[in-house]
Amino acid sequence: MHAQQATAPAAGQPDATELDTVVVTGIRGSVQRSLDTKREANARLEVVTAEDVGRLPAHNVADTLQRLPGVNISSSSADEGGFDEADRVSLRGTSPSLTQTVINGHTVGSADWFVLSQGNNVGRSVSYTLLPSELVSSVEVNKSSQAKLQDGGTTGTVNIITRKPLDFPDTITAEASIGAVYAEQADSIDPQLSGLFNYKTEDGSFGVMVQAFSQKRELRRDAQEVPGGFFKIGATDPAGIARPDLVGVWAPGLLGSTLFEQTRERKGGLGRSPVQAQRRPDLGVSGFSSDMDANNYNRNFMLWGSNFARGKAPNPGYVVKDGVLTRPRTPASPAPRTRSTT
Repeated sequence: MHAQQATAPAAGQPDATELDTVVVTGIRGSVQRSLDTKREANARLEVVTAEDVGRLPAHNVADTLQRLPGVNISSSSADEGGFDEADRVSLRGTSPSLTQTVINGHTVGSADWFVLSQGNNVGRSVSYTLLPSELVSSVEVNKSSQAKLQDGGTTGTVNIITRKPLDFPDTITAEASIGAVYAEQADSIDPQLSGLFNYKTEDGSFGVMVQAFSQKRELRRDAQEVPGGFFKIGATDPAGIARPDLVGVWAPGLLGSTLFEQTRERKGGLGRSPVQAQRRPDLGVSGFSSDMDANNYNRNFMLWGSNFARGKAPNPGYVVKDGVLTRPRTPASPAPRTRSTT
């Protein structure tokens, strides 16, 4: 067995250079950082790390977290209906109110644009529509309690970690992103803007980072709803007397045809300025602000089905399917067509 011998470089070729460090970035680097953080943790922890500024595995922070085991998301906060942007995060299928969300270890509060969302099962939870992915360096999902975590997370704590000025490799770093979101139903193209500027000293003892974002979305939903539930037609109801075959058939109590339009404008920013000194705790100042206006116009054309069905019999050609009165129509009329777009 003979070992391979190093050969001398050919004439005219430069000598090989030894590298001090090798830095791996991109998907492999972010996965490695996540594994290192999870390995060194003293509790049950799941981690997602961004590849670069604004490059989480998904554009929405909540959509990113659903990749982790035991994490659930919902696309709406309560009874307002589903939208295309994930809004709440919960653990192990429990209520979002039992999951605490913090930013850099600090508690954060949020409001809801829909009045019925200000209570119910999401009253204590945080709306992730206020948290653009451009702010995030990594997200830690703590599934077990630790002394360093604040109280309030019954099922767990989600810690959203923003970028730090001293973590950037260069003295001056500037990042900007320009994008657009197209909503087919609303027929609108809306801008998505964000920018970051960071400066740190050569020795890495002081740094300043400023980040800002401005994003807009147009939403529209055309839907049909049955907010009044269903009732059963009785034998003494006019409909049951005129049409005995309808006795015991279920009919919608309140029908609604909705047209919902909303304009969401999200603006805010993040600023951090840490000071790192030897043999002393790190000191610094940080601030985060996010504000979203969600002006909406909701129209609902409603039919009081219980009064209609109990007060008179349906016209000839009515349809009973699976024991439910679906829609009265004449035999010559086409089958009903409905469209619900989210």
